[in-house]
Amino acid sequence: MELETKFHDCFRTDKRFEDKVHFPYGFLKSGEFTIEQAGLLDLKGNAYQELATGLRKPRGEAEREFVAFCSGKKQAETVHERLWQRYQSKVTAASNTVSFNKKRLSQSVLSEEEM
Repeated sequence: MELETKFHDCFRTDKRFEDKVHFPYGFLKSGEFTIEQAGLLDLKGNAYQELATGLRKPRGEAEREFVAFCSGKKQAETVHERLWQRYQSKVTAASNTVSFNKKRLSQSVLSEEEM
């Protein structure tokens, strides 16, 4: 029972995690994550992000290991680490895509010419 309590205290946060830029319809509807992964991101994503950026100090061994993973000191081993790695890869891949939308292309060319 004590181990179970420690596990539930890890990555605890009061806020739901959303990424309206990369996943405007939510993690579940994106098709990029399983139901379980989307649920974990919703519930614990803010904690993941705060730990990864240093806004939050680790509260327990699991969170210390997560910070070590985020800083590149170890490979992703836990469910939390693998999920954050997957989320980061999706966000990074989305920002590296090239759009050949003519409307967007012409708008960007116009804005460059105005400079």
